Amino acid sequence: MTLNVRRRPGCAAVALAASLLLADCGQNTEGSAAAKPVATLKARHLKAALPNKAALPGWTQVGSGRVETDTYTCEIAGGDACNDVVATGTANFIRGKRATDKWLRFSFNVYSCRTVDGAKQLYKTLPDYTARPDNKKVRSLGDESAASSDVLKGPHTIVFFHDKVRVGTTVMWTYARGSDKSVTTERAEMAAELQTKRVQQAHKGVKPTASVNVP
Repeated sequence: MTLNVRRRPGCAAVALAASLLLADCGQNTEGSAAAKPVATLKARHLKAALPNKAALPGWTQVGSGRVETDTYTCEIAGGDACNDVVATGTANFIRGKRATDKWLRFSFNVYSCRTVDGAKQLYKTLPDYTARPDNKKVRSLGDESAASSDVLKGPHTIVFFHDKVRVGTTVMWTYARGSDKSVTTERAEMAAELQTKRVQQAHKGVKPTASVNVP
């Protein structure tokens, strides 16, 4: 027996429109779930914001990204300015053979604060060293940023190019470490920009996916 069902005119079109509307509900322009901005990054946000192996193709991660909710690690560099910190994240990557001109290390340090004022104070307190020897202009990153350098002299002189950046309530302190040939402003800036983009993504409420190919 064949069952005939009479449909009112336009029902199919209405059903199709409704299904499309539901499919689009809660989606952003990239097709992922609607983002919910995060004012202060908690430990889980910080963990996701730290660079991972996919973020630095060809590099070797030293240990795993570490996140702490006490202020001890921060206090080593920031002292009392760390009182507003709710979580600290660190990650380290290397490439090339040690004690050669190709050896390079990136260190990422991220501090999440409760308030913007607290983040501003921490940003101001973190060290500024000397000007970079190549005197190249460094692009501004985030809400505040500064670049400096330091040298550790010895049998194998080690150069450090530091970048500190603030994005809202989050402060980043990254540095490139290696020989004067492997450490350049461009490479140090790539590390700082990578971390800045991943923190910005975390603040937007989306999964951090930023990556970079360093020459």
